[in-house]
Amino acid sequence: MGKLVAYSGFSATNYLEMPYNPDLDFGTGDFCVMGWINKEGEANNRVFERAYYTGGAYSGYSFAAQFLVKDLYFTIKDGDASDTNHKVTATGVADAGWVNFAMVRRSGAIEIWTNGILRDTLSDATTAANLDNSNAVLLLGVRAYGGQLAQGSLALLRISATAPSAEQIAKIYEDEKVLFQENAQATLYGTSDAVTALAHDEVTDLLHVGTSDGRSVFQGLRRVDNTTTGVSKAISAHDGLIAED
Repeated sequence: MGKLVAYSGFSATNYLEMPYNPDLDFGTGDFCVMGWINKEGEANNRVFERAYYTGGAYSGYSFAAQFLVKDLYFTIKDGDASDTNHKVTATGVADAGWVNFAMVRRSGAIEIWTNGILRDTLSDATTAANLDNSNAVLLLGVRAYGGQLAQGSLALLRISATAPSAEQIAKIYEDEKVLFQENAQATLYGTSDAVTALAHDEVTDLLHVGTSDGRSVFQGLRRVDNTTTGVSKAISAHDGLIAED
């Protein structure tokens, strides 16, 4: 079908979990968690959490995203310290439709961005702490002890061991927001993902991608057109004129 997929319907038995992954031990370095959220209602709940919870208590440093009424915040904490002691906040995110978020640690300071705009930043000893935790798991849609289930839908969640620049965050938002328009198509046409040919039209700035199922035409990340005749070898595109084999 080609449409973007979102995760929703979180419950005590329906959530995403990644076991300990050393790639998420960011130490004192930069990192970023980015994605899209469509949150409805004012219930407090977790969006994601990387933490170690054992014996009824948190152990070591953790980081998480959580809703407090309609506001989304990003926090770093040590053990069972309050979630709200070291946090940055973006207000009015719930009931705002699909919202792009970026939660960043840059040079020891934490930032929260929505729709390409910096909303809040904080720097202190906790935000700059060493986050290595060899027992931590990453949870999406639920808190480590099983409560505060995420509400609404999540899409395009990703984590990187870098802090993207302001220009990069704004561009990602601009490039991806078209995928959340009604009836937007996001993938290659058909069932095959084996690309047989590529061509970029430098005049129209459209990318033509051939597979055995047809030729998909992309404007940025969105598929805006397609054919149903398979492409076996090559595509040539210039100023709207297309030749294919």
